[in-house]
Amino acid sequence: MGTKMAAKCVEWMFDQLKLFTRADGSVFADTADSAVLLGVKRRAYTLTPLSELKKETNFESRIPTQQWWLKLRPLLRILAKHESTYEEEGMYMHVEEQDEDHDPLVV
Repeated sequence: MGTKMAAKCVEWMFDQLKLFTRADGSVFADTADSAVLLGVKRRAYTLTPLSELKKETNFESRIPTQQWWLKLRPLLRILAKHESTYEEEGMYMHVEEQDEDHDPLVV
């Protein structure tokens, strides 16, 4: 996972260098998407601009403003209080209890 993320970052940096390199060889990137953070959203690697992340972050508490996992809390409460009863299926027979019609006990 780390190698894949590093490769994505290097690819993005090369694209940015090609896009923002001036004729004299200097690099000037002044767009909002020139400063990004690589993360995983919905099972995909995404580069999110920092200006967008600023809107989605509660800096005082250092948490995101929308926490998707909070929707799972009622389900977790239900599962925590769930009392399961397990029934064993099948018929247990001891050696002395063999069916004489089908399997007579040889003495």
